[in-house]
Order: sequence, then C-alpha cells, then structure tokens
Amino acid sequence: MKLIHGDHAARLVSERVSAPVATMTALVAIPGDRRVDGMVCHVQTDNTLWQFSAASALTADNILVAGTGTGRWLRLPGAALLALPIAFGTADAAVLLTVPTGCVLRTSEFAWKVTADFTGGSSSAIGVSSSNHTGHTTKGDLLGGATGDVLATLVASSGELAMGTIGAAFTTIANRRPLWKPADTIRFDRITSAFTAGSGFVLVSCDILKNAGA
Repeated sequence: MKLIHGDHAARLVSERVSAPVATMTALVAIPGDRRVDGMVCHVQTDNTLWQFSAASALTADNILVAGTGTGRWLRLPGAALLALPIAFGTADAAVLLTVPTGCVLRTSEFAWKVTADFTGGSSSAIGVSSSNHTGHTTKGDLLGGATGDVLATLVASSGELAMGTIGAAFTTIANRRPLWKPADTIRFDRITSAFTAGSGFVLVSCDILKNAGA
C-alpha cells in the first residue's frame, strides 16, 4: 500500500506493490490515497493478483474487475480459476459473467463447486451455456450436456470440484472455440424443473490473456 510518510525511495516502492490483503472486501476497501496507477496487490483468500488502473471505470464483478469510486482493480493476466456464484434460486438464463472491455479469455474446462447439496424439484437438472458466444448458445453447451447435471452430481461431498457432464458443444477442440472476447457471456441454465435448495459455483478454468480495462 502506498506510504504517506517515510523515506522517499521506500514510498516510491510502495506505489508499485501493495501489502497483501486477506479478501476481496479488503482489496476494495483500500483508500483512494493509498492506491496508485499500476500498483499490484495479492488477495490471499483466493490467491489472486490484481493491478490498479486509475483510468478504468468498468462495472465491478469481483471476478475480473473490482472496486468503487475512482479507478478499478483488474485481475492480472495468467492462469486462472474463476468462481461464478450460483444457488437454487438463480434464474434460468441468468448471466454469471460478462467478459469486460479490454479482456480476452481462453477457456479450457468448466466444472461445479458445490457448497450445499442441490435438492428438490422434479428430476431437476442444470447446466451452463452462453447467450451470445457462437456455437455455445444451447442449454448445457458448456457444462451439463443436453440433459443437465442432477442432484446425484451436485453434492457438497464432491469437495473442491465436481466435473459434471461435459458440455454438448465442448466435446471436441473444433467445437470449443476457446477465445472469449469483451461482451461474451456465460449463463446459468435450468434444464429441467428447478431445485429448491443448494448453492455453489460454476468454476471456469481459463487463461486471462489480457485484461486492460477501459
């Protein structure tokens, strides 16, 4: 974090690298007079690196873009595991992620992380697709397949991840088209009925190729 007082050289170094913070909440709470354009900060809970862009005014999603007021924290390029929150009440076709301006992703795999068992409904099944990424706009195209993943798969005992059913349009390299550009979306699919309990995340294993902000 930028030092306000002390040795001049130490203050210049402090403008480049912030002290690590425990959580995203703590990252966003760094005061404006302690942030400097280009400063890098490590969020320890999820082991992610962020860089401050004083000029950026993108909408924060706390996945690729974070912050309020002037400037934004942008997640640094590199290998990443994005965690997109879901729950039994998440609406059909709800957008879980919109790739922000200045960002390009290369996806490699999709999976579930279940924190509370999904139960209820009538043979309920869910999946993941996109509203606008060519070739991936049918329910289950990215995760879940045509018939979706059911309660037997969506259990908290699966631990850090449940691989689920591979997406119907994600079974070959030719179908994957792994580059995602700004405005491309990842959305939640209710394929059959609706669960009445359950929560977790859609995990997106990817490379952030660029995240320049806007």
